[in-house]
Amino acid sequence: MTGDRVGNLLAGEDGQIVPALAPLAEALATAPRPRSVLAWLRRSPSARLLATLSAGHAEITHELLDDLPQDAATRHVRDLLVHTHVLPKRQEYFNQLELWFRRTAQDLPAAHIEIIRPFAEWFVIRDARRRADRGRYSLNAATADRNEIRAAIEFMQWLDSQQLELTGLTQSHLDTWLTQAKTSQRRANAAFIRWTNKRGLTQNLEYPGRPMAMPVLFLDDEEHEDQLRRCLTDGSLPLELRIVGALIRLYGLPLIRIVHLTTDGFHQDERGAYFTFDKNPVLLPPTLARLIEEQIATGRSRAALGPLATREHPELLLPGQPASRPRSPEALSGQLMKHGLPTIAARNTALVGMAGELPPIITSDLFGVHRNTATQWAALAQDSWAGYLAALRAIK
Repeated sequence: MTGDRVGNLLAGEDGQIVPALAPLAEALATAPRPRSVLAWLRRSPSARLLATLSAGHAEITHELLDDLPQDAATRHVRDLLVHTHVLPKRQEYFNQLELWFRRTAQDLPAAHIEIIRPFAEWFVIRDARRRADRGRYSLNAATADRNEIRAAIEFMQWLDSQQLELTGLTQSHLDTWLTQAKTSQRRANAAFIRWTNKRGLTQNLEYPGRPMAMPVLFLDDEEHEDQLRRCLTDGSLPLELRIVGALIRLYGLPLIRIVHLTTDGFHQDERGAYFTFDKNPVLLPPTLARLIEEQIATGRSRAALGPLATREHPELLLPGQPASRPRSPEALSGQLMKHGLPTIAARNTALVGMAGELPPIITSDLFGVHRNTATQWAALAQDSWAGYLAALRAIK
């Protein structure tokens, strides 16, 4: 029954399954949860979109999907096609940034686009492309980059409202805007003003720097150990949350890194179980190793479409929907909080603990912490650390 419905969904003009979609057809027809697939075929807007595309096109490409509204249905269709290797995997957060700016630029006045386009394409997007090429471009990074471009557009609109030209902007004008702008606008617009100064479009305007934020949320040793013990031994907690909570409390990993961990990082030998988080394998506690083994086994069966991993695209440790899509860090953080397992305080506590025991270069190589960040944590963990904590307690 599932196979018939899939055949109808993916049929071309001749009534036959479009050859290019054969991998998707096989994955849907042999999915481990056929009832979920049938429900999706009956009710999902993305299934209807896929049927329309299959009937009208011999091949579905990224470029074809890029020309559609980038809504939930389009995203789901793209995810399915990437998951089943019909489409090649790409840095989707980066590509969505490019698509967003392409659409946004169409509505900008000519006088604005002359300024905004080079800032967006040659400063923000070019840097984003470099990070994406290194595989280090996250949803948070894309959001921050989009906010910088949006802030520049809003600033140009403010200049129009004040009947000002960018080249005639004075420090007094900028100070006026700073007093009126929202905090998020002031933060996001710093990159644009630095860029206009460097390009000679503005004359050495001073923009208030963003003070380096010192960590303020920590757990005391007893609380930290109690939470780690819960993650490792409390069977009433969801398995994924136990693993995520333990990785944060043992190794200070951020959620954005955890959701992109893949199962090929886990391996065992006669000496024990290891996980390679960055450059070198890290020895795991036996209990955590067993949890990860169980997650690898059960994670494959949860999604309606099971993972279709290759050497180029290994399985995610925490598969989303579809299994090629990572879980949402924000959703995981919320679930951890509901179970009394905060993320920021636990990560800060783990990082300062490691910084007091390991050289920065070791912390960087083992856990993927940027070397500058590792050095800052090491400095924080030195003699001033006790005084810093005492000052925090006094504030509280």
